[in-house]
Amino acid sequence: MTGAVTLFRVVGIPVRVHASWLVIFGLIAWSLSVGYFPQVLPDVPVAAHWVGGAAAALLLFVSVFLHELSHALVARRAGLGVSAITLHVFGGVSQLEDEPGSPGVEFLIAIVGPLTSFLVAGVAALASSVTGARPLATAILQYLVLVNVVVGVFNLVPGFPLDGGRVLRAILWKVRGDLQAATQAASRAGVAVAFVLIALGVLRGLTGEFLGGLWFVLIGLFLRQAAAGSYQQLVLRRALSPLAVRDVMTREVFAVGPDLPLARVADDFFWPHHVSSFPVVEGRRVIGIVSIHQLGDIPQARWAETPVRQVMRALDDSLAAAPGDSLWTAFEKLSGNGLGRLAVVEDGALAGYLSLKDVVHVLGIRRPAGAP
Repeated sequence: MTGAVTLFRVVGIPVRVHASWLVIFGLIAWSLSVGYFPQVLPDVPVAAHWVGGAAAALLLFVSVFLHELSHALVARRAGLGVSAITLHVFGGVSQLEDEPGSPGVEFLIAIVGPLTSFLVAGVAALASSVTGARPLATAILQYLVLVNVVVGVFNLVPGFPLDGGRVLRAILWKVRGDLQAATQAASRAGVAVAFVLIALGVLRGLTGEFLGGLWFVLIGLFLRQAAAGSYQQLVLRRALSPLAVRDVMTREVFAVGPDLPLARVADDFFWPHHVSSFPVVEGRRVIGIVSIHQLGDIPQARWAETPVRQVMRALDDSLAAAPGDSLWTAFEKLSGNGLGRLAVVEDGALAGYLSLKDVVHVLGIRRPAGAP
């Protein structure tokens, strides 16, 4: 997910916070400070309401993190890769690198999330029972009990990609023996749930609860997009995973040197070849990619004195692939690196070049059913 910053790692899994998280954290802290805490603690100072609001909002996202971490740990135990845990405006997500290998594994990964939320609610309820003399702490813990129960119950709704939808997919997969058909049915259930949430949001808005109704509509729209996108992702993964990067990459590639002036790059490369980027090679080693957009960041009057290495994007994992890599893995990088290009590198040397256009061409030929 672009726009996310890695805060720390747990057992090697990056834990990231998306920029949208700051918005929802602020809104939740504010609403608790001016609504919940003044109602349950009318006799404490206003400052305590704001401290409680900030603490409760932070602990809410700790609870969401624990929910997602449980998914990730069970997935790791089943042998699946987990690229990251990301907290965002609608909660969080554990980004698995592979589909579960069996319905049983899918069921375990899905069900552990809601169970973890219920466990956190139980621990918070137990803790609140021993904090009676500390009203602010008790109010925070009681809020955590409520919100974790709500998170657990909501995630059990049978609509993909919610945990309940994944449980439904596991059951349908077990019964039908077809992961794609099970995913399609669970995704349709997710879209149906999304429309129900949107309808409830509109109804709440018409009855005067505008903000609550708007939030229902936004969650419904997000769930609808996620449900449809999850099925399409599975279809694309199945179409692309059997292919390797070497099967699709362009082998005859023009490369530029890092000390070449931008004026020469524009005249001798971008102008005659009608492409938007070139790999940058120093000796035999690929060191980066330069795109036509980066030229636009430099005033044209300075092109003659500005070398490629000053504006290029240095090569990192998001810009590189090996010839034997899965085309699906490469497609994920192409979709997320903001450039839509990968240098194909073998033993440090340039072996080819891959673009989103190359992958789209393959999809046009293979024409997987259900692909976007």
